[in-house]
Amino acid sequence: MTTEADSDSHGDSHGAAGAAASKGVLGRGSIYPIGTAAPILANLAVVPVVTRMLGKPGYGVVAIAIVVIQVAMMAGSFGMPSVITRHGILAQSGVAGARALLIRGSLMTIGLITAIILTAPLWNRLVQAPLRDAVLLARGASAVVVVVENSQALLRVLDRPGAFVSLSLTATLGGPLLGLALLAPSAPVRSPERYLVGLTAGYAAAAAVGLVLGLRGGHPQRDRGDTRAALRLGLPVIPHLVALFLANGALVFLAGQLFDIASAGRIQLALLVGSAPAVITSALNNSWAPIIYRTPAHERGAVLAHTARDITTLIALISGGVALLSPWLMRLVADAGFAPLELVPAVAIVAFGCVLSVAYLANVHLVFAAGRSLGLSVITPLSLLIGLGCAYLIGRQNLVLLAVGFPTTYAVLALGTAGLRRYLHAARWSETTLLMPAGIGLALCVLGAVLPASGAAERVRIAMATLAGLGTLRLGRRVLRRSP
Repeated sequence: MTTEADSDSHGDSHGAAGAAASKGVLGRGSIYPIGTAAPILANLAVVPVVTRMLGKPGYGVVAIAIVVIQVAMMAGSFGMPSVITRHGILAQSGVAGARALLIRGSLMTIGLITAIILTAPLWNRLVQAPLRDAVLLARGASAVVVVVENSQALLRVLDRPGAFVSLSLTATLGGPLLGLALLAPSAPVRSPERYLVGLTAGYAAAAAVGLVLGLRGGHPQRDRGDTRAALRLGLPVIPHLVALFLANGALVFLAGQLFDIASAGRIQLALLVGSAPAVITSALNNSWAPIIYRTPAHERGAVLAHTARDITTLIALISGGVALLSPWLMRLVADAGFAPLELVPAVAIVAFGCVLSVAYLANVHLVFAAGRSLGLSVITPLSLLIGLGCAYLIGRQNLVLLAVGFPTTYAVLALGTAGLRRYLHAARWSETTLLMPAGIGLALCVLGAVLPASGAAERVRIAMATLAGLGTLRLGRRVLRRSP
């Protein structure tokens, strides 16, 4: 029989575990977001130069090629980046088995992408003529990006944030800088293909660095059946990953179909700025997921609720700041020819989608911990279709309103993964703990969308963004001072 004292003891124990987990994610784990976000933000500094060098049509080609890289990377990864971390922590073969999956998974991807490139004469005619060379380069780049992702998954298991940051820096910043170096001397005729060649070469260098970092200090050794088990878990994840990326990337394609390639480039810039908070979420996830996997099953739900609330609060404040500062951010990444201020509401809409994404991630951790990912292969594509349907209905005559597809997809995805988690009888937690921080994020993003970008409203934007920044600092201090 459980006494009240026992109940209090369990509550205190779970609260202490949750506090320790939040401190782990936002404390030492903050090395991951700092290391991941810093090169990505530095990469954003390259974007204004590229947009000005290539102009709207040329940058539109680059924007579409980047989407192809991401989609092909996910489709050709066999789901290994999602599996390797879990395997290294929970599987019997442990780290040695994860190293073996790094090698095997990377070789499978390279073989698949090579076959697709060699058969290009069979499918290249289906691609618009201005995009054919760019799409081929993007296919090649996607293979080496998978090697980078596989290596990063192993580095999470090894808990080597310094090596993770080095690899992130090489991949995220090296490629764009090399592309820019190739683009600059080619004036007056600058082609997007030259930039993509540099991008691919940078990713290839990062892949080599990733293999060295991941394989150093240990030998790959798999147990019988490891690869089959990884594919059983990883292959159903592919539709999930592709659909997840297309929550953003498909809107670029849709803009190209409904409007033109130049419009695709414009909406890609709004998505790039608006989804910046998702970079922080993704980076925090590098420490969040392993912490949830390592938590004892009876404490997992309480720890997840505690960490999810803190992460949602953080992302709500950052998303609100991005939405409020979007007039300046958009003028930074694009010149007047892109009409950047017209895209400010789109940035705010996308930023709120980043807040909703935390609820989805929280439930996905529990689904993966249960080792049953098949449901995601249905739920995520269905969520994407609903999001794209909303984007088409609302934005088919207004480029800015296409952005509605992003938060819609994540709202449906959060509900769907919550249902899947319950169906699998995974650890229980209450999503209502996220309502307050999500409401704060919604209020700030609405202000970012509707406040004018000039006059007295500028001062209001700056004041509100400053408050959001102070709130972020206060949250960090509170979490780090918590005694577990």
